[in-house]
Amino acid sequence: MKNIFRLILLLSACSAIFMACDKNEQPVGDGKNTGEVNNAAIERVIYYTVDDRENLRTLKTESEWDEMLDQLCDQARSGSEITFYNSNRPTCIKSCQKSAATDDNTISTTSREEMKKWMKEMEKQGLTVCVSYDENSGTWHGKAYATAPAKNTLGNIVGTWNFKFLVCSLFDYDGNLQHSDLYEPEEGGGSMYYTFSADGTLTLEIHGMDSTTATDKSKWTLSDDGVLSSELLPGGTSWNVSWTTPGTMILSRSVHGTEEGDYYYQLHFESVVNNR
Repeated sequence: MKNIFRLILLLSACSAIFMACDKNEQPVGDGKNTGEVNNAAIERVIYYTVDDRENLRTLKTESEWDEMLDQLCDQARSGSEITFYNSNRPTCIKSCQKSAATDDNTISTTSREEMKKWMKEMEKQGLTVCVSYDENSGTWHGKAYATAPAKNTLGNIVGTWNFKFLVCSLFDYDGNLQHSDLYEPEEGGGSMYYTFSADGTLTLEIHGMDSTTATDKSKWTLSDDGVLSSELLPGGTSWNVSWTTPGTMILSRSVHGTEEGDYYYQLHFESVVNNR
């Protein structure tokens, strides 16, 4: 009986995640706040690191975005390594499929304005952007990618993560955003935790209402190009690691050519540092 109950709870939680994407009841504008989607004015939710310090800013205007890029360039010019990712830019559903190794996704220039222009273009494509500055040569260096290489993420992934929310966005065949839906496990009174162990074991722990709990275990793998796979992840499939730090992990994937159009999914996790 205990095993049957555990299985039912697991299946119910995972089914609810993807049913939320089909109901179209909660359009969202920034990945967390509900509200009508406006294609003409997409709010930016920027995760960024200055060296190893993670920060988050929400920007509502182009002038705020331009000002932030200047600040990031100043910090890079002072010797810091800069990385940023707009978690509210799902328009990369087609463009971000390009390999991060292509010339289009790297730059070396002595022009600050050229560097800023490139940063803006990479952000439009939904890519994660890394920027540094070589003081000896006066050269800016930039690299952007749709999935973070495993060498940059493996150390961050190992640990316990609280699954915070899923965003599901639908695009028509012309690439126009139709709507976005939000699913938050904790809104329904439950919570989900994933523990990625260094030996390749993944443990899923689900807390339901009335203090009910269920756990399951499987394996997880991370490819060299940053694709995280496990049957216990929502959808039971592979996800691109778009952003990962010791505190935050964002996974994404896209599904093309459905009857409705193209779907883009994001999973957001927060690290659990101490015992709950």
